[in-house]
Amino acid sequence: MSELYITLQAKGGVGKSYVSSILAQYLLEADVPLRCIDTDTTNPTLLRYQPLRCDYLKLAEEHVVNPRTFDRLVEILSAADDMTHFVVDVGSNGFQPLMAYAVENDLFTVLEGLGVRVVINSVIAGGPDVAETLSSTKAVLDHTRVPTLIWLNAHLGALEHRGRPVARSRSWICSGHSRNVSSAGSPYRNTRWLHSGRMWSRC
Repeated sequence: MSELYITLQAKGGVGKSYVSSILAQYLLEADVPLRCIDTDTTNPTLLRYQPLRCDYLKLAEEHVVNPRTFDRLVEILSAADDMTHFVVDVGSNGFQPLMAYAVENDLFTVLEGLGVRVVINSVIAGGPDVAETLSSTKAVLDHTRVPTLIWLNAHLGALEHRGRPVARSRSWICSGHSRNVSSAGSPYRNTRWLHSGRMWSRC
């Protein structure tokens, strides 16, 4: 079964491409067959990491997102070898269109049926971006039922929301979700909180 690691966050400039790049580098160093795809229409950062040999999938023409591009992405994923791992970096401008497409077409269930295991990465940033990135991450959890890695990025300021550390807001973000907690030896099966390479408790 091939694997898809897709980074989703509606807020720009919070480290999505960084997360995608370190995942891609990890997979390359593990000698895993890898294909990287950048879909950011305004700032395709992952594309600039030349050793990753990243492909570019243009989502928009003249600032208008073409939903058929997502069909093309599904075709690429479903046609891949079973051993191939994908890292797909979705820009902030592609977040809402992709989420709408995913919900309307039950995308991640379809991909699982085609032999593609999906893992979502979402970033919660500190400082002035906390509220927006929390909201976006909650939207991902509300509308999907696939394993999710939540990355905490304190580069822009404290990871606090309403006077409380974000790590203590897990119950608010994950309320209503019934994802089972797996053993620590299987880090991609459930929601995980990552901070500076360290795992927080799971939902």
